[in-house]
Amino acid sequence: MPTVQQIDPIVQKIEQQLKAAEARGIHLKVSDSKLDDDWLYVVVVPKQAGVRASDHAQLMSEIERNLRADGDERVLLVPALDD
Repeated sequence: MPTVQQIDPIVQKIEQQLKAAEARGIHLKVSDSKLDDDWLYVVVVPKQAGVRASDHAQLMSEIERNLRADGDERVLLVPALDD
């Protein structure tokens, strides 16, 4: 379960993986994060128009698996559209 001290390092891991995905043409960014009921919710939005929903969902699922493999449990990436 994430603690307040772990939020920034976990978000940085996510941002690094999102940056790496840009080489595959998937342009997403973290827009918000919130610790609630022992879960860390990280909102991910497109950086630009044209990101396919399937790419968005697939990448977020991949990142969640990578986080769990690294021992970061109870982290949920939430897809959203930027206002």
